Amino acid sequence: MKNNLPTIILTGASGFVGSNFINYVKEEFFIFAIARRSSSEANIPVHRNILWIQWDISHTEQIDEIAEYLHEEGDADYLIHLAGYYDFDYEDKPEYQKTNVIGTKNVLELARKVQIKRFIFASSLAACEFPDNGNIINEKSLPNAQFTYAKTKKLGEEFTKEYSRFFNCSVVRFAAVFSDWCEYAPLYKFLETWLGKKISSRFLGGKGESAITYIHIFDLTKLLCKIIHKNRFLPSFDTYIASHDGSCSHKSLFKTSTQEFFGQEKKPLFVAKPIAIFGINFMWILSCIKIIPKPFERPWMGKYIDKKLKIDSSYTQTVLGWKPTPRYHILRRLIHLLINYKSHSSEWKMKNEAALLTVTHRVNFIIYEQLLKSEEVILTKLFDYIISPENEDKFDKYRFIKPKDIQSHLNALYNLLLATIRSGDKSLIIKYIDEIAFERFSAGFKAEIICNKLKILKTLILNEFKSKQEFDQIKQEIHDNIILTIQLAQDEVEDVFEEYEQKLFTVKAELKYSTEETKTRHKLIIKLSKPYQSYQDTEKKDDPLSEPMQYNYFDVM
Repeated sequence: MKNNLPTIILTGASGFVGSNFINYVKEEFFIFAIARRSSSEANIPVHRNILWIQWDISHTEQIDEIAEYLHEEGDADYLIHLAGYYDFDYEDKPEYQKTNVIGTKNVLELARKVQIKRFIFASSLAACEFPDNGNIINEKSLPNAQFTYAKTKKLGEEFTKEYSRFFNCSVVRFAAVFSDWCEYAPLYKFLETWLGKKISSRFLGGKGESAITYIHIFDLTKLLCKIIHKNRFLPSFDTYIASHDGSCSHKSLFKTSTQEFFGQEKKPLFVAKPIAIFGINFMWILSCIKIIPKPFERPWMGKYIDKKLKIDSSYTQTVLGWKPTPRYHILRRLIHLLINYKSHSSEWKMKNEAALLTVTHRVNFIIYEQLLKSEEVILTKLFDYIISPENEDKFDKYRFIKPKDIQSHLNALYNLLLATIRSGDKSLIIKYIDEIAFERFSAGFKAEIICNKLKILKTLILNEFKSKQEFDQIKQEIHDNIILTIQLAQDEVEDVFEEYEQKLFTVKAELKYSTEETKTRHKLIIKLSKPYQSYQDTEKKDDPLSEPMQYNYFDVM
């Protein structure tokens, strides 16, 4: 599959930077794309050079499995670690520790096991405190900011340096990354406000001198590729900055955006810093007591009014032979953003609202992972219940099936439930039930027997979740993913059996099935429940159970 291309492991593949990077390099590299979401959910196009691995990097227990899978697929040359958690609330949330600290350690350990050539860690200029007295941030500046996100990025940089004794490592501190659709949340909210018609659209905090620096996604991807292409000539550990030099103030952004959008410059109304801070805090309090919707502005933002994060990336530009493209500077690129804003307002809003959402946990994936952990316990209890003499009246037909065949059928059913929950595609279980119901009907089973099996499976699964307090907060999601899915399967069994009973005399001679076909389907179902996806999968996703021997399925989700 790799076609002798250099290979990149990419974490955070479903995110803004990751998905754009994939699109940019997919002809030049083979990519093992790692993300919590599936490729279809992330809207990643099918491509021969992309193989998807659905993994939550905070789960240490899966490192060996992922490493073994990568070995089987021919290993990898480079690893770019983009996955990370960020929340504009700046609260010390558990996800920072899980994803940014434990997750980074796990990814570094995966890189060590795979024996890559270079590890690239995505840090952030936000990890550096805004300097006083007009000082400038460069590659040697310390990541000394004191909020939680910054601290976790500092730890990530330290971990990366420690692992540089095993393989080459590069830290890249990103500026604020944007695209021609914006997709950087603060800039989106600024533009949405400034281009509106309310009086607040003219307000700028302080003197309007609050300033950071930006980098277009196109320039960022070029920098990451430069590091890979120059791997042999770079130090075993170094820090780079992905940014234009200098900084860009709110006042400059306001002037350029309003002039381009309205055809003439709007004059801002400057709000003194103490008043602006009071206003931000007051609005936040009102939102906390549910009087108004939660505003984008957070109380912590007040202290950065009129502060500047000036950048000098000359070292990076010299060492890598890379320069940010002048036409992609934020002030020049704003015209492209505004064209998209005017011409495709619905798509603009959709893309930017999606960028505002930080999805820390996909609940269906949490449920999937718990089912994986409980698989042996649940299936053992289900098997014991079915073959128990005291339940013979409910499962009489199973007395004529070998125990190992019963276990195989139960395993296939469980894995199909896993695949259905992980993908969110309930049509998978319907396809399987249609086939297995045909087999069971031809063997003389009654619909009640299969439905009893499904009911017991549902009870055993729910008991596993009820025994763990951490799932108390997602009872509705458990109902939607487990109870409704199994109920759907029961309904489908009854529908299929009723249809066959009505046609019994005309189809009786056709009621036969192959043991080999059943085994083939069971193998396919087990593959459907695994977190690996090859480029062929999406091509056949509309009919994942058709012609299983002709395709190399790892995952259709």
